[in-house]
Amino acid sequence: MILTEQEQAFVRQHIDDDLATLALTAHRYPEISVATLLPSMAALRKIRVKAPSWFRLDLDVPPAMSVEQASSEQAARFKASLFSGRRLLDLTGGMGIDAFFWAKAFEEVVYLERGLALAQAARHNFALLGAANIRVENLDAERFLLERAETFDLIYADPSRRDDQQRRVFRFEDCSPNVLALRPLLLQRAAHVLVKAAPMLDLALAQEQMESIERIWVVSVGGEVKELLLLLGHTRANADEIPIEAAMLAAHGTVQFSFNRVEEHTCTPRFSAPQHYLYEPDAALLKAGAFKTFAVRYGLAKLHPHAHLYTSMALVPEAPARCFVVEEVLPYDRRVVQRYLPERKANVAVRHFPDSAEQVRQRLGLSDGGDRYLFGTTGPDGQKILVLCRRTLALI
Repeated sequence: MILTEQEQAFVRQHIDDDLATLALTAHRYPEISVATLLPSMAALRKIRVKAPSWFRLDLDVPPAMSVEQASSEQAARFKASLFSGRRLLDLTGGMGIDAFFWAKAFEEVVYLERGLALAQAARHNFALLGAANIRVENLDAERFLLERAETFDLIYADPSRRDDQQRRVFRFEDCSPNVLALRPLLLQRAAHVLVKAAPMLDLALAQEQMESIERIWVVSVGGEVKELLLLLGHTRANADEIPIEAAMLAAHGTVQFSFNRVEEHTCTPRFSAPQHYLYEPDAALLKAGAFKTFAVRYGLAKLHPHAHLYTSMALVPEAPARCFVVEEVLPYDRRVVQRYLPERKANVAVRHFPDSAEQVRQRLGLSDGGDRYLFGTTGPDGQKILVLCRRTLALI
């Protein structure tokens, strides 16, 4: 939807208003169709957070669902930093944020989108934002690949993870297009194919299903895993030797941690009861499976083989993790814990512990919040313990 100048002025004035209240008071603005504007206002608010360089009131504003499904600007910039070349095909263009940043790294980007309205919006927005080297094609992926004989340096595929009933899906075969079925054809048209997968997809399953993976990236933004990226090539590597990179994107910069399964299987971490500092690794490291490698690389001890909490006597500020100062190690006992938490409040988390965080709060009579953290976990001797902490310096 392209807003008129009058609508733009209204949005500029009310963009931060409560939208539900605005809907109820729409009669105050008879010159504006507030009900028509509200979806665009919701989408623009999402764009402002997700892709700030796209936040313009003269955009052709896509539906809020398309904005929600789009890559964040941080993630799109990161991907565009990994590759460059002459021609790239964005197989599933959507809102167009990825294509826009790919266009800064490639001489020509071909953007495919089967939805006519989205394709038209993207064409308008690319022109508005000065991306003159993007060619918009209103076609689905299968038809383009079958009808066109074009070749590319890289094909990027971000399949839709919604089914016909708009339910979330994550397996390759349930997404659209089905990149498993298209893989041979994609590799006929490009030297490499980069597939964006759902964060919840199991990496071992992805490696089993998607042959010839050459590299894997697990991308987190602000400590939350947002993307799995699989680089496909023409040769099939040993699964244990495939480079895996946890890319942790934050406001102050990007931290990258590379390893492979051979290194993870063969390294030997130390184990220890909680020392002065406790570390909770970034979610990208945990999703990537760098459990032992993380400990050895940063000189930390693990609490337990399956707990994935780490400890040290001296602070290791460069470790990509939330870091805490350990105050006490407590038994799982209500009376003991409440002596140390007289305000009956803590941020509770569990790692390799028999009860959930909610069950721990109920059993200990605690409410959520405050500046203290309580980790339910398992020590090196197998005993269930509670580690009471305060947050300290953290890189991520």
